[in-house]
Amino acid sequence: MTLTSTSAGQLYLLTIVLLFLFVPKISSSSENKQFLINSRLEVNVQSLLSEICGTNSSLLSIGIKSLSNENSDRTVENLCGNDISEVLLWIPVGNFGNLAEIGSSKHYLGKGAGDVDFADYCRYDATTKLCSTSSGVVEGSILLLAEKFPERYELRDMVYKKWTNSTHLGSPILAYATLKNREPTYRYVDQDISYLADTRIEYTLPATVNHGLPLSVFRGKLEAYKLIAGETYYNRNFKTINGIRYMSPYSTINITVIGSESRDYREFRAKLITVYTDEEGYGWSKSLSSIEAAVVETKLIETHVEYALAVKIFEQPTSQSALPGSNVKNAIADKEPVFSKGIVAKPENIHIHISELDIGQAYPGFRNVAIGAAVLFFSVLGIALIDIIRRVIANRRAKRLHIGKYTRT
Repeated sequence: MTLTSTSAGQLYLLTIVLLFLFVPKISSSSENKQFLINSRLEVNVQSLLSEICGTNSSLLSIGIKSLSNENSDRTVENLCGNDISEVLLWIPVGNFGNLAEIGSSKHYLGKGAGDVDFADYCRYDATTKLCSTSSGVVEGSILLLAEKFPERYELRDMVYKKWTNSTHLGSPILAYATLKNREPTYRYVDQDISYLADTRIEYTLPATVNHGLPLSVFRGKLEAYKLIAGETYYNRNFKTINGIRYMSPYSTINITVIGSESRDYREFRAKLITVYTDEEGYGWSKSLSSIEAAVVETKLIETHVEYALAVKIFEQPTSQSALPGSNVKNAIADKEPVFSKGIVAKPENIHIHISELDIGQAYPGFRNVAIGAAVLFFSVLGIALIDIIRRVIANRRAKRLHIGKYTRT
């Protein structure tokens, strides 16, 4: 079976299209893993810093290659003066391609690949592709120092200290409302009032934590908060409180919801997990360390309702206005706006503060029952104490006078 020239041409075009589709993906995958070849993880970072950092060091102006797209290259001086990433690697210069085009620095810190432990540090010129020291040019393969930044953090196994430093910030006004009693048969009037509860949380972490990276806080195995390191976490939700009040007929009362805002400072110790990406092909992805830190939480700790004086703004209808023989003048007078009659302050004898946890919201008469029970309890307790004291005094008197059960026989 032979192919015609037309079908052969179509097959050729199909092959070309498939190559264009798959070649970019293959090159992209190999490009992500190009730093894996002959790369070496720097284990003793502190020893390296003691060698390259110093006031008279000639290496401070040399750049360190960044392996993260979000972070640009920085100098050795910046690496020494600030808290460093935990992961530094020595990578063959050939893996980077043309550093003059992709790098942000002209010179990078390098060393010879032959003697890893005692090789002299050299200044690699990205333009000339030579690494030189004070003694001359280093021959052979060159390794460049590169820095890998973490992707995110996790806080686990948090244990808080026993004490908490609390500061009262004030009593903000959260909401307003009005209770109105328009009926002569009503005595207690209640209303649900919604207000906005604002909570702010800030984790004060060690300086080694890079700000701006995602931070997950775990309580047990569950993720409690998803934050950004170095930023304050805001949580806002609506809550409801019930305002209830004894009111005389045809009166109104203004309500204000008052909150108590407090700031808690709590120290804790925890496990900090630094998570790295492994798109370059490295086998490790996490770094675990024990830290001591603190959390600052600002929130509402209590809310209650405050009542203004009752104001009588609705006049009780008279019996004459309801009769069929009332004239038009009286009917018009009854329909006059409320504010035209004036606002008369009417003091109330009862003033109740209702909090969120007060059971009196569900049963207004509970206050009177509780007061009666308390009076009864303390009355019985007082009578019992008086009887005990009377018996003790009588026994002591009988013992002194040798009478009663203390009589000598």
